[in-house]
Amino acid sequence: MRKINWASAGGLLLALAVAPLAVHADDAPDSGPAASAPQREQDLVGILMDARKQYQTSKTANPAADARMTMQMNVIGFMRQSQVADNWIGTVKTRGVTPEGKAYITIEIGDNITVSTWTSQRDDLDSGTLIRPNTPLFATAQQAKLGSKIVFSGTILKSVLAADDDMVLRPQFIARFSALKTTQ
Repeated sequence: MRKINWASAGGLLLALAVAPLAVHADDAPDSGPAASAPQREQDLVGILMDARKQYQTSKTANPAADARMTMQMNVIGFMRQSQVADNWIGTVKTRGVTPEGKAYITIEIGDNITVSTWTSQRDDLDSGTLIRPNTPLFATAQQAKLGSKIVFSGTILKSVLAADDDMVLRPQFIARFSALKTTQ
């Protein structure tokens, strides 16, 4: 698995293909950017949705690669401004606990656009995204109902490289959360 650090991303950036998670909310309502979502969150979702639209309507021989390249350049510019997510709004899609007892969580901020922790200690070695037990974040992550709305803050760190289709249609960001608050 190849990791990309935002600060050192020269041309590659976005990606998604995380190992299957223990608990899923496949029947959860979609969590498109809500009118109350912060502007910065809406801007990121807009960049990703524009790339998806470009991919779906492209007439080129390689639409996924073209859309991915444009999306990566736009996301790099976005992340250079700030990697901080402050009071972003999403829907809990997955959550669980690693064999080592740390919590992981995936939050959908738009249609198939997620922000999550790593799901294993091995992947998280240099990121520190997994949530330690006996902390308020751990309790919130584990008590959050799948499909419920959640407000979160944190730092977007990296993403996992995947095939062009996944990068454009199912982008996933890896983050270190500093606050989680369920709204339901």
